[in-house]
Amino acid sequence: MTRKALKAKIEEGLFPGEVLVRIRDAEDRDISFFAPKAAVHPAAGGGEVVTVRVISATGAHCLIELPGEVYGAGRIVAVPATDLTAA
Repeated sequence: MTRKALKAKIEEGLFPGEVLVRIRDAEDRDISFFAPKAAVHPAAGGGEVVTVRVISATGAHCLIELPGEVYGAGRIVAVPATDLTAA
């Protein structure tokens, strides 16, 4: 499985070692989850990205596994391939 960087909005988490991550899935829905700070890195063009594991890629979408605790969704989600870059 490949690791990639997923563009996201990052906010402070409830505890010192975590952050709140907000992403958009392939169906343009908001998904929020808590991730370890170690999974977040600066993006090349500014902002921040979160490291995810790519399970499969099918054309315009990729199936990924999110790090950390996910609420209201599973840890496996489809995202637009354009939201992923090399980790």
